[in-house]
Amino acid sequence: MKFLTDFGDEAVILPLFVVAVIMFVVTGWRRGAIVWGFGVGLCLACLVLLKFAGLFWAQQFGVEGRAFSVSGHVAASTVVYGSLANMLLQPRKRSWFLALLPPLLIACVIGYTRLVLHAHTPEEVVSGAVLGILGASVINASLPEVPVYLVRFCVPVLLPIVLLFHGSVLEAEPFLQKMFRISYFSADQSLGW
Repeated sequence: MKFLTDFGDEAVILPLFVVAVIMFVVTGWRRGAIVWGFGVGLCLACLVLLKFAGLFWAQQFGVEGRAFSVSGHVAASTVVYGSLANMLLQPRKRSWFLALLPPLLIACVIGYTRLVLHAHTPEEVVSGAVLGILGASVINASLPEVPVYLVRFCVPVLLPIVLLFHGSVLEAEPFLQKMFRISYFSADQSLGW
């Protein structure tokens, strides 16, 4: 299961995101790079905000144990891989129903691995899946037509990035928790929460 879940780690997703945006710009698909980059970036920003909201809720209401944490692996891999799969499978005409299938499949696979590894609760996995599927669907609806030449570049350029970083782990959760604690206690001291 760890092998599969590592495809959703931020250590793979973030370099893949950056290389994809650069590839879109270099190949001349600037509008697509803006739409896709903004859509994925917005989804990842929402993910961070939801994680902070879970930490804030736990801090404010004294939740015992671990704070609610939306699954970043599920949300990030669903929006990135799901939207890229849609670009490859439906570069011209886009069916909204067919566009749901790749993100849904990715969310199920990565979500299952997160549950088996006891990394998240079912609620955290489902919330990550909803965020990722919603993000991939909005991106799919907003993207201009994908040029045929770009479809040819995607797999040979992006697959090596995924394989290169697969197995790496970016300790995003502890970093976000540390950033939250710093900002929360700074705000607590200055605002008197």
